[in-house]
Amino acid sequence: MRNAPCLLLPQTKRDRFVNSTKNYSPARALRASARLFPSFASKATAAAFALIAVTAATPAPAARAQTAPAPTGTPATSTFTANTLAPINTLATNTPAANTLAAGTPADAALADDDATVQLEAYVVSASRTRQNIKLTPSSVTSLALSELNRIQISDLRTALQMTPGVNISETGGAAGSKSAIFMRGAGANQTLFLIDGIRMNAEDWTSGYTNYLGAAGLAGLERVEILRGPQSTLYGGAAMGGVVALETARGRGPATGVVAIDGGSLNSIGATAAVAGSASLASNFTSATQTLGYSAALTAACTENDRDFNTFRHYSGSTRIEYQLADRVTAGFTYRGLRSHYEEPGPAYDPTQAGLLDLNIDIATLYAAWKPVTTFDTCLTYGWIQNIYDWDSSYPSYAHSTRNVIDWQNTWQALEQLQLVGGINTEWSRYDSGDTAESERLVSIYINAVANPLKNLELTAGIRADDYSTFDAHATWRAGAAWRIEETKTTFRATYGTGFNAPAPQYVQGGGWYAANPDLKPEKSKGWDIGVEQDLWRDRITLGATFFKNDFENKFLATPNAYYLYQYHNIPDATTKGLETCLYARPLAGLNTQLTYTYLDTRDSTGARLIRQPRHILAADINYQFTKQLMAGAGLSWFGGRPDETYSIYDASWTPTTIVQKMPDYVIVRAYASYNVCKNLKLKLRLENLFDKKYDTVAGYPGLPLGIFGGVEWKF
Repeated sequence: MRNAPCLLLPQTKRDRFVNSTKNYSPARALRASARLFPSFASKATAAAFALIAVTAATPAPAARAQTAPAPTGTPATSTFTANTLAPINTLATNTPAANTLAAGTPADAALADDDATVQLEAYVVSASRTRQNIKLTPSSVTSLALSELNRIQISDLRTALQMTPGVNISETGGAAGSKSAIFMRGAGANQTLFLIDGIRMNAEDWTSGYTNYLGAAGLAGLERVEILRGPQSTLYGGAAMGGVVALETARGRGPATGVVAIDGGSLNSIGATAAVAGSASLASNFTSATQTLGYSAALTAACTENDRDFNTFRHYSGSTRIEYQLADRVTAGFTYRGLRSHYEEPGPAYDPTQAGLLDLNIDIATLYAAWKPVTTFDTCLTYGWIQNIYDWDSSYPSYAHSTRNVIDWQNTWQALEQLQLVGGINTEWSRYDSGDTAESERLVSIYINAVANPLKNLELTAGIRADDYSTFDAHATWRAGAAWRIEETKTTFRATYGTGFNAPAPQYVQGGGWYAANPDLKPEKSKGWDIGVEQDLWRDRITLGATFFKNDFENKFLATPNAYYLYQYHNIPDATTKGLETCLYARPLAGLNTQLTYTYLDTRDSTGARLIRQPRHILAADINYQFTKQLMAGAGLSWFGGRPDETYSIYDASWTPTTIVQKMPDYVIVRAYASYNVCKNLKLKLRLENLFDKKYDTVAGYPGLPLGIFGGVEWKF
């Protein structure tokens, strides 16, 4: 049967055919790669060979160095201080059972293995904007193990985040490329801050936020992914009411190394990734001090048809970092991360008239310079730029072009052996252009945070911040916390309390684009606290953790359509979220790795009704075993229970709504995977997603993906 054109699109787009006779089978999955590779993945492969050529031309140091903490002069861009480390490969919060670093290079941060490991003490950066011992930080923070995620064949960011306690990823589309939102501890999608190299992607307007990027984002080219839970506005400003997700581009250290990976399978999926990283020593007649030039680059290209008709997604993404270091005193560098994607949105099952085409261009770049004049003080100045071009073609087309410029000046002073002060100034100026209207906004912030260790294994932290928006008056937030570790029993107690603040977008207040003005709209506010305990057992082979939390929100935003086909935002009364996060990480036997996270969440608005898209129970588990030096296999499970009903409206030609309530049943998704090392640098991979072909909706009207079979090859050089 011949493919039919999509009649839901405007006339100019109806020549785009959709597959009306999809049926998938293992044989079809195995044929998918060969069918799509010539037209798409060859572009990524060509780029990979270009990277290999660059690597081959780079002189290597005489001796191979393992990944190790960077010199103290190495800056992290913008919100990350000058004292950052090599990739932190803790799959979970503060976990010795998983605190192993892959002995390799930064290229392995993109696609790594842990065939050989070395124990290193783990640090985090996001909790205080400077490096902290993960066992002593008062904050609830998780640093994802990129090498372990690659080992268990998780390559997309949203799936990786879903394995973190307290985090729920809502996929409006249920397929690769669909809009994805982070709900952390019951906070809304706009209340979790999303940072890339210190530059916030958050924007209140849905066309220029992080949700479209998250639906397409992979893990290639990243060195660090940290998830910081609880109110963080004191350190990071607005939109950090629920927490922070911070991504950092990989640094190049040591000899040049790289990786090329190709995979494909069900749903006519095909993808390729190439990454390279390293550093070279420089010589100069002007100084005898040690000079190095580090570099990293990663490219990804992928395409899938997904499961529904008219639901193809393809994207290209890339990242790079170039960094110069003079001894341990001066560091300067540049980072870039970009995404180009094309997504066919079939719309919800109950209203296919919402179908359309989305073309997305995202660019994020930073320039930074750090100076360490004395051992007790360092300063880092960062300029950041982000551009988001959103082009939606449907019966109701939309176009938006947003830009944000950021200057961040951060200073770290070790005032005493027991006291560290971190302070700085941040300024942003943003512009949003929807074609028929343009809005701009300026923001100036000042912050200071103190970390004190009055006693051994006791850490206290406190900070305050002031944000001054051009569209609102200045607002202050504060936060305090404490952590105490008992080394004799290997027990850690931690607690924090903080306030949050989130200003509405200018177009919500002034009107423009799809929005009606509401000059009476107030900023969102919050206050929250948590208290937790963590216990290491059996010579650090097992780690157990539990954290209780509560957040109170005031003036939450809610949008409703008006008679003029525009959305108008207004404030709703208070809302409360509370719950319990638990985790278990264990390595009971050599080669056996297990992890389990469970979150109980209770969310209520002022009427006592539950907040939508906030499951009461979320469980994620994984177990894998290295059977031989060559063969590894494992399985994972995700359970979402107690999901609240979702209410949506269908509008007729006169814009009269019909309200429908859809039950959202519980569901369990199981996956399995295996890999085989053909030789030292070549690995074959196989994975099965949704092993039992469970039918479910991630969001009302958006079905999840069916059983998928995927295979791949990974080559390191």
